Amino acid sequence: MILLSAESQNISLPFTWSQLLLGLLAIAGIVAVVVLTVLLIRVAKTVKKVNKLLGDNAEQLDETVKKLPSIATSADETLKNVNNITGSVNNVVTDVTELVNTFTTPDGAGGVVASVAGAVVSLVQVIKEMKDK
Repeated sequence: MILLSAESQNISLPFTWSQLLLGLLAIAGIVAVVVLTVLLIRVAKTVKKVNKLLGDNAEQLDETVKKLPSIATSADETLKNVNNITGSVNNVVTDVTELVNTFTTPDGAGGVVASVAGAVVSLVQVIKEMKDK
């Protein structure tokens, strides 16, 4: 028993510390059981809704699952085609780059055209000067 002293009076309580702790533990256990029961009821309702949803859409789900292999095959073929196209584009870009380089370098076709154009301009100037004299 717990004895408390308040100024010269002894007050005794009708329970001990262990009884108080056991009572609190029992109350916590009851609260835990109630919370778990509510949780299980909600989980059961959710599972029931999911089962209804799956049942209502069973045919569509079956069709989708049956189509998955062909979809995967199509995706694989598409990726292979993309890889081939990427390789072809890389080749074309390389060829175009080489062609542009031949026209932009002095020794390439562009340089030759510029040299011929320069010679023609020079010839035209010489002829013009001769005509003017």
